[in-house]
Amino acid sequence: MSSRTCTTCRVPLVTDDVAIYLKLVSRTAQDFLCIDCLGIKLNCGREPIDKLIQYYRESGNCVLFR
Repeated sequence: MSSRTCTTCRVPLVTDDVAIYLKLVSRTAQDFLCIDCLGIKLNCGREPIDKLIQYYRESGNCVLFR
């Protein structure tokens, strides 16, 4: 996943960027946004998305965050 870049700002994506995009937007996505651009698109900013990532990682209920 490290060769992927954000479709808006072109920064390299990390695993959490891709996983949260798949979780919140589309499980079949081929193009992704970084957390900052996703926060802008969803009108919520970065902090709520970071909290969701933390929640999914700690809960162990989502295979995208293992």
